[in-house]
Amino acid sequence: MNTAIRRDELLSTIALDTTLHHVIDDLAGLERLVPIAPSATESLAIFRNQLPGLLALRGRGQAHTEQVRRLILLLALEKGQVERWIDVANALSILTNASNLALLLLPARSEDDAWAREQFGRDLLRHARRNGDGEDIALARRAVGDLPRRPAPLTLPTTTEAVAEMIETMARRVGALQPKPGDEIEPGAPRAWALEQADSLKAYFAAAPDLADLLDGVHHLLALIDDLRRGDRPTGMEDATIEGGLVLAYARLIRIALWPARNAADVATKIAARDLVRARDADPDRLGALWEIAFGQGETVAGQSNRFLNIDEIG
Repeated sequence: MNTAIRRDELLSTIALDTTLHHVIDDLAGLERLVPIAPSATESLAIFRNQLPGLLALRGRGQAHTEQVRRLILLLALEKGQVERWIDVANALSILTNASNLALLLLPARSEDDAWAREQFGRDLLRHARRNGDGEDIALARRAVGDLPRRPAPLTLPTTTEAVAEMIETMARRVGALQPKPGDEIEPGAPRAWALEQADSLKAYFAAAPDLADLLDGVHHLLALIDDLRRGDRPTGMEDATIEGGLVLAYARLIRIALWPARNAADVATKIAARDLVRARDADPDRLGALWEIAFGQGETVAGQSNRFLNIDEIG
């Protein structure tokens, strides 16, 4: 997707899509993958084994980042449009962060997954080094985990089969990283959105999830996980349940962190979620780091308007 704007493009005259589309982010989209099964243990194990690949997440994160850049360039031309477009920016911010954090939350199960995660991990660390302080760098390192050493210089393939495989891999990755707004692989699934769908993006941001309901679901998941961990020797299914349960629990926790608090109940929920994450010593450290990054992003959104409440100023 090209972020360069046409010389004649203005926010006040942009051709908007008048159809209201259902917008779903990559963290909320995981909920639709939880199957109905005879038991919660079986349901979460199945969920773990049908998690999405990471290339598409990377692509949507980049696509929404580029739309934010496009919006900033256009707002520089029409500063009077800020109030009209601020919630489009907020929606794109949450969509971007949801994709990027899901990319680090979900397991890598293929070479494409590992490549997508490594590329984003290096970008995140580079951004932290350029724009953050020591705490930001340490947090990014915790979230990314151990990255492989830089590969040796590329050796070009010498056989026809190897050349064809290399071209196919490059084409697949480039294609996945350049989703077009409007492309919908499956009805109701996450997709890329553009400024032209401003009304749909505003509706998405206005329809904030029930943070207390999300936290209640987290408590149920973590209780099941902790119960399974107390077993002497978990089965293969139970291991899958634990991993799937952690993914779903932290996806919900990250959503709580990303959405700005709109009232006192949201504030209480976000503080309770923060206390819960900090007490989860048995969970992988990177999950807590992802939550902290999300919390910071949510506080940034909350700080730009008196419609929202900043948690750090209250709790």
